[in-house]
Amino acid sequence: MAFVPDLDILESSSLNEETFYGLDCVCPQKKPCLDLEVTSPGVDIQVTVTKGHPTRTFRRAAVLVVALTKLLKRPVHKDFADSDLGSFLDDIFEPVSFQRIEGSYTGAPVYRYTRSQSFDILDIDHKCFVLESPTQLVALHLQGPSTSRKVKLNIALYRTRSSQGGLGTGRVPVALGIKGYQLYMSCVMSGAEPVLQLEEADIRRDIETVELTRFIFYRLDSPAEGTTRFESAAFPGWFICTSLQPRQPVSITNRPDQVNIATYELFPPHPTQPAVAGFQA
Repeated sequence: MAFVPDLDILESSSLNEETFYGLDCVCPQKKPCLDLEVTSPGVDIQVTVTKGHPTRTFRRAAVLVVALTKLLKRPVHKDFADSDLGSFLDDIFEPVSFQRIEGSYTGAPVYRYTRSQSFDILDIDHKCFVLESPTQLVALHLQGPSTSRKVKLNIALYRTRSSQGGLGTGRVPVALGIKGYQLYMSCVMSGAEPVLQLEEADIRRDIETVELTRFIFYRLDSPAEGTTRFESAAFPGWFICTSLQPRQPVSITNRPDQVNIATYELFPPHPTQPAVAGFQA
């Protein structure tokens, strides 16, 4: 069993004498073979560390404690800072190396794409959607041969990652594109309020970033009335709307059916009966 020298004995010794103690004796022993000598000029202290049997680990720790105690008691011209102790210990102990491993992973999509369907659309005032400029969608009444100007909606269907909406819940996330074009409606902030615009894109795929939710609208069906509404996913409470006046841009409102029209009827491309086309899982 190793004999641990009393702290007072260690205190009375001088670090400059390089005093060492045997395992079973408190008497000074012959200095063993040294393999490391560390000097920290910033704090004016020298410590000799020996490589020996594991049972001497506590002794080395005791010598180090005494060395630090004497150092802290010694008057110095400047305050002993934490950085001094840190640099002193860095000289004594071997540095620990760390390996930095970088990686990435793909989380579940916010909206998972399922399929697309095409529909004719009319507001409840029977106005059609017409593309008057490359990025301007208006609503107006069409009759006879002019009905060929109306656009069809290419509605992309999605499933949500959470249970807030999905097929069979009456709150279906969709993206509204113009058939024959790579144009999709999006809702973005402009000034103090959101606005509806057309963007050239192809989002018939999983929506994996929140940024792309500007293209997503919740389709809210009313089967009893055979009508539907489209609420922005990025700006809840805002609905796609048309003006009471003809030839006005299709826009978005937070006051549906008050000073505008936010209720629509959807028909299959070759309508056989004017009913809202429901989505089946």
